[in-house]
Amino acid sequence: MIEGLMGWIKVGDLEPVRLMGVINLSQESFYKGSVVSPNEALAAARRLQEEGADIIDLGAVSTAPGSPPITEERERERLFPSLKEIADNLDVVISADTQRAKIAEEALACGAACINDVSGLRDPDMASKVAEYDGSLIIMASDQRPGDLPALSQIIPHLGERVREATRAGVDLDKISIDPGIGKWMSERTAAQDLAILDGFDRLRIIGRPVMAALSRKSFIGESLKIPDPGERLAGSLAATAVAVYQGAHIVRTHDISASREAIAMATAIRGRPAEASSGDLEVEVLGYLGQGMDLAEHLKRMEVEQGAYRLLSRKGSFRLLMVRGLSSMEALIIKQEMLARGGDAAIPKLALRCDERPQEILILGTHAQISSLIRNLKRQPFRLSQLAAIIKESLELIDSPERYR
Repeated sequence: MIEGLMGWIKVGDLEPVRLMGVINLSQESFYKGSVVSPNEALAAARRLQEEGADIIDLGAVSTAPGSPPITEERERERLFPSLKEIADNLDVVISADTQRAKIAEEALACGAACINDVSGLRDPDMASKVAEYDGSLIIMASDQRPGDLPALSQIIPHLGERVREATRAGVDLDKISIDPGIGKWMSERTAAQDLAILDGFDRLRIIGRPVMAALSRKSFIGESLKIPDPGERLAGSLAATAVAVYQGAHIVRTHDISASREAIAMATAIRGRPAEASSGDLEVEVLGYLGQGMDLAEHLKRMEVEQGAYRLLSRKGSFRLLMVRGLSSMEALIIKQEMLARGGDAAIPKLALRCDERPQEILILGTHAQISSLIRNLKRQPFRLSQLAAIIKESLELIDSPERYR
């Protein structure tokens, strides 16, 4: 179960999708509807909060392709008068959108609770400064420059390493969220690349941190719908947002708080809660699945496969990936051996091999047939393995259960 904090607000699987309202203090920003002057920032923040924003994201530097570079001093002059005024007058979580550790440090000192770093911790002091103030941190997928990782095959391992880097610097893991970096951050970025990331958004769940979707009015929407003006992209933004939420987004960064609420609520209702079951210290969550037995059986019937064979093949053709938490090292090792004996596998930590006494987390990888066989065998095993068999079975049954949508 993914859980986290952004400032004092809880984010994650069991919380409502959180809305982050955008205020740009840079005239260079691609969507002029989000740009405000310093004397308008407080009123804009108040309006966003009244519309339902949980977080206000303040940025003073545009990252749109072709935007002129802004000095640190100029960023400071733009950002801090508005940040201080909002912090002094509104009870709302403020996120400072900056790539500079010194700016982040000052922002946290004067009222920001979160840093939104689109550079992916390029400033070597960023994580330590956030840790010093016990702040929250959003890490966007970036390597040499913002948004330069165009595929999930690059984004996922990169974000995983950046999360580990931040925790090594002292940032509380519970306060880290991630952003895959959809958008035309550089001229060579294509709409097709962004669409592919959005289509695979649920894959980001493997990192185990709350995921932010920052899609609002971006160029991939304009290119897909042939709408060059960002001001005309609201319907496309809402559609993309609904897809991201259905695919697991926990935070939505948007220029359109009020308009987004119903789309998000509907997408949240459709996606349901994770297929997860627990008993005592043991937890099982279905991280991924491919193929449903009855569906495959119907396809095999149409192919006129022999009756006994299609029942077996439909179970062999359904793959499941399960996360199990709270096991002892001995229990983890038994499951590893049982899955190997069935032709599946289980990934266990190195500490389990050393019989470490701390609770272990493992991944079970196998077909529905292999895991069903594991369940039957665990019922006869010692320790808490019979208890685990029951909650594995419960988690698998939740994949198709209406209970996930209540």
